[in-house]
Amino acid sequence: MKFNIDEKIFQQFQDYKLGVIVLKGFDNSRRVSSVESLLRGVCAQKAKQFAEKDIDQEKKIQVWNEAYGKLGVNPKKKSPSVRALLKRVQSGKEIPHINALVDIYNYFSLKYLLPIGSEDLDWLCGDLQLRFTEGDEPFRAIGSIEVEEAAEGEAAYIDQGGITCRHWNYRECERTKLTTKTVNAAIFVEDLSKIHFDEFGEILNEIAHSFIKYVGGTAEIQILNEDKREIDFGIQGRKNIDDSKVTAQEKAFFQSKINQDSQPRPKKKIEPSPKLIPVENKEKPQELRDSETYIEKIRLLVEQALIKSFPRPINIDVKIEYPNSPDHGDYATNIALQLSKELGENPRKIAQTLVDNIQKEDFIENIELAGPGFINFFLSKNALKEELEKALIQKEEYGSSKIGQEKTVIVEYSSINIAKPLAAHHLITTILGQSIYNIYKKVGFKAVSVNYIGDWGTQFGKLIYAFKNWGDRKQVEKDPIPELLKLYVKFHDEAEKNPTIEDDARKEFKVFEDGDQTNRELWKWIVDLSLNDVQKTYDRLGGITFDQVKGESFVEDKLNEMLSDGKQRNIFVQGEEGSFVVQYDDENIPPFLVQKKDGATLYSTRDFATLKYRIEEYRPLKVLYVVDIAQTLHFKQLFQAAQRFPWYHGEGEHVWFGRMRMKDKNMSTRKGNVILLDEVLSEAESRALKIVEEKNPELENKENVAKAIGIGAIKYNILSQNRTTDITFDWDRMLSLDGNSAPYLQYSYARAKSILRKKGEPQDGTMNDPEDIDQKISNLLRNFPKYQEQLLFAAQEYKPNILSNYIFNLAQEFNSFYNSVPVLKADSEEKKSQRIKIVEATSQILKNGLGLLGVTVVEEM
Repeated sequence: MKFNIDEKIFQQFQDYKLGVIVLKGFDNSRRVSSVESLLRGVCAQKAKQFAEKDIDQEKKIQVWNEAYGKLGVNPKKKSPSVRALLKRVQSGKEIPHINALVDIYNYFSLKYLLPIGSEDLDWLCGDLQLRFTEGDEPFRAIGSIEVEEAAEGEAAYIDQGGITCRHWNYRECERTKLTTKTVNAAIFVEDLSKIHFDEFGEILNEIAHSFIKYVGGTAEIQILNEDKREIDFGIQGRKNIDDSKVTAQEKAFFQSKINQDSQPRPKKKIEPSPKLIPVENKEKPQELRDSETYIEKIRLLVEQALIKSFPRPINIDVKIEYPNSPDHGDYATNIALQLSKELGENPRKIAQTLVDNIQKEDFIENIELAGPGFINFFLSKNALKEELEKALIQKEEYGSSKIGQEKTVIVEYSSINIAKPLAAHHLITTILGQSIYNIYKKVGFKAVSVNYIGDWGTQFGKLIYAFKNWGDRKQVEKDPIPELLKLYVKFHDEAEKNPTIEDDARKEFKVFEDGDQTNRELWKWIVDLSLNDVQKTYDRLGGITFDQVKGESFVEDKLNEMLSDGKQRNIFVQGEEGSFVVQYDDENIPPFLVQKKDGATLYSTRDFATLKYRIEEYRPLKVLYVVDIAQTLHFKQLFQAAQRFPWYHGEGEHVWFGRMRMKDKNMSTRKGNVILLDEVLSEAESRALKIVEEKNPELENKENVAKAIGIGAIKYNILSQNRTTDITFDWDRMLSLDGNSAPYLQYSYARAKSILRKKGEPQDGTMNDPEDIDQKISNLLRNFPKYQEQLLFAAQEYKPNILSNYIFNLAQEFNSFYNSVPVLKADSEEKKSQRIKIVEATSQILKNGLGLLGVTVVEEM
């Protein structure tokens, strides 16, 4: 069952994008008090925010009002869903509890002021589409047996049964509403307010994590826009539904419900709410926290203050965040707002109690209350000065941590196929995997990088047959991968004319598997030549390293034991015609084939054996598979089956990412349309060289600088985007000297180095506004302690874009400093010396951070 957005929607609303979270196998039957607390809290916050403010003046509401207006709908009579929610809150009405999922997405709808809706996937009929109505489509609203008919030109979600959500997101239908029995759902998060893709992806990720946390199951995230308009839900749905017809049974059910609701209900006895939650606070095991960072020191102070302030333990995780404005300090917590409903007290009063009990350490300049109950922390000047000295002393090691000491993380990425070239679609896994590996090493883990190569299977029978019949050894050795690829293509061309050679190829692979020396030597020769050829591209890409290059062939001698063990434990059970499969209790997960009916093994069998080997050999904390979203089902099948073996304890994790797409068209691997990675790298270097020649024609080593800029631009473009969205490949954006791009950051570094090269030259003093100078210096220095904190967060989330966002913010603050603060022309030697130190430390952090992303810095541009 698929979902798509009609292109006419984007023709009329070009800024529209839709986040889709597909949830499967969850439990929505329970009430979750913590979710209801979150909903009450955000309602109170928004009620206060809009107490004297017209909600229709809010930008995120305005864009939807305007969209409805374009479609001839009065948004005050038929309100966009987020406006209706906010209006209800503003008027003092409570948002009623529906079920856990609805409570969660209502919370996020209010938090981010975005329309959020849903569909029960098991009740959809055929494919779902967001399109303009043709007129007369049936719609039956929630809680009603009355059937309405749409007018022509409404924007609506429609399946074969009728309209599932009318007037875009105004009202859901009865049939596909979420209930406590819903187990598979699609959540739609809509945006017309031009939220940046990265930020939108982070919001979707936060929502998806909350769903999994509170109701379980699995979540997959997609962002749809005019370049990508369709996804597959992977659910069967219903057949032959017609919303225009209401059965007698359903009419009777609704009538009985109406009669029941009309009966007077006895008043409930109101029990006083408990003042404290008697549950011990537990830290999430996946979080990477270094007690030496300021964020953790402050968290500890707040936790200690909680113990002092309240006699019994508080079941709440203390979250420390970065305020949006430097005026609000370096760190902040909203713990008082989180506690207010549970304690039944004013959040500002709670915050004051906590502040009174927080032990003020030397690294804190000030602690203040803000707004309804936020607690803001300001680092002292001495703390910032010490951090500056730390960066200058530690240099390349600045930002490192010992949090992962004596813990191993295996990172598998790139995963090339032998005898095939590296193509553009290898970019994300290779660059993302390498950066995750780099980051984990930097925070103290024993990281092991693995290139799990495809060097086994029937394709090698084809290649061996092709070489024996048409190959030229000298020609292949001269240009290995292109010549091997030609042979592989020739085999398939010939097989179309003479299908019997397919059987000959299978025989070649069979004798190879059986140990034939000639075929074994030929196979090893092909593998070695291919790896040497691919390494040239890796070297050109720069910074791509592997601790292991091991393929499917490595576990050849471990497969029989793996199969035997799985069969004895009844994990691998007999399937059709003598094959062996893994069966799952979840009906949405199909059987996992591990042995064919002829006894042959598969990729899945080798994945089991490889995972077992890695766990037993390295005892890792995690085995990360950096593989695109298309393999989600495969890894779900693999890990769920592995849980039944005694050697597996949940180590495997699929670090998935979206697809690569060009700005103007999809980057695909259709036959005859493979974009080779070497071609992409050449194009990047060529474009970068033109920019260098235009900006600085006198620059020495222009070709080397252009290579660093071009290759760096490709890497940073990928790593600066949230991996859980599709990655947009945009030449103009990635090579721009303005904005969040590698050239901008490389230029910032070069600017810093230009100052340092001239630091010994005599300069005249200058006069600037001292207050403005101090502010610019302070803003820059306050970024330094966050470097290590953001590194740990990037490792925890497997998201280098968290690090790239930090580096970009640092560069922006540095360029503001550069343009306003005289360094070499400072009005005293003491100030000059101190400012040079700041420049030197900033350049070091930029270099360190970019290095972890695989981006080379240049001294001049």
